[in-house]
Amino acid sequence: AKQQGKARFTGVSSHDRRWLKMMIERHPQQMDVIVTPYTARSKVLPTDSLFGAVKNCGVGVFGIKPFAGNSLFKGDSSLSGPDAEEDSRRARLAIRYILGNPVITAPIPGLISIAQVDNMAKAVEERRGLDLKETAELKKAAAEMWARLPGDYQWLRNWEYV
Repeated sequence: AKQQGKARFTGVSSHDRRWLKMMIERHPQQMDVIVTPYTARSKVLPTDSLFGAVKNCGVGVFGIKPFAGNSLFKGDSSLSGPDAEEDSRRARLAIRYILGNPVITAPIPGLISIAQVDNMAKAVEERRGLDLKETAELKKAAAEMWARLPGDYQWLRNWEYV
C-alpha cells in the first residue's frame, strides 16, 4: 500500500505487548506506529521493554486509555460534578506525565466536550515535567485509579509496565 501510494504510514493496534515487540523487530520497515494502552500508572519495564524496540526502529506510539476508563477521576469527569476541578487537574497531570515519556508520540484520551478539549490543550501548554508535589499527587490518584478499576478494565493492570 505504501509503494502504491495508498498509505503514507502503517501500524497496528494491540493489547499484547510481546506481539507488538515481535512485529516491530521483524518488520521495522513496515511498522510506523503502534496504538496500545498507556495509563497514568504505566512505566517503562526495566528490562526487555517494548519501548526498546520502539526506539531502535523509530516507531511512533499512541497511548490509549490514559484515564483508565475514567477510573482516574474522583467524580464522573462531568463539568457540573462536585469533583470537576479535581478531575480536570488529574486529567492534566496524567497527560503531562504521559507526554513526559519521550517514546510516547501522543496519548489518545476520550474527550466528550469542548471543555475537556480545552483542558487537554492546557495540559500541553503546561510544562512537561511534574514537580515533586505533582508527582506525589499523581501517584496517589493513580493508586486510587487502580483501586477503582471496574471488572471489565482489570486487564489494564497488565500495562503498568510496558
